[in-house]
Amino acid sequence: MPPDIDVDVQAVRRLETAAKQVATSLAALEAQIVSAGDVPSDAFGHLPFASDLLRAKYAEQVTGGRELFGAAHAAFGRVGAALGDTVEAYERNERDLDAGFKAIQSVLPG
Repeated sequence: MPPDIDVDVQAVRRLETAAKQVATSLAALEAQIVSAGDVPSDAFGHLPFASDLLRAKYAEQVTGGRELFGAAHAAFGRVGAALGDTVEAYERNERDLDAGFKAIQSVLPG
């Protein structure tokens, strides 16, 4: 017979909360990166070619950072949701087991 699995549902719930908090923090960082990308057109000077090159590289870094933090935000959001679904499944399973045992007890002679 396989061993019983004992799950600390509250620990999983704490992990869910932590993952959602990380997702929120990453979303805030993503917004800050987008904000940092909003610079005046003359922020990189007025040198032919060099200023345009710097501006383009900066925009590339901002875009990459936004995509990176956006992906991390989405990933931690999915992790948090999956942990929440896991907790709900464990809790539902426990309720169903309890209901099943109570139903069996109710038909057994006393």
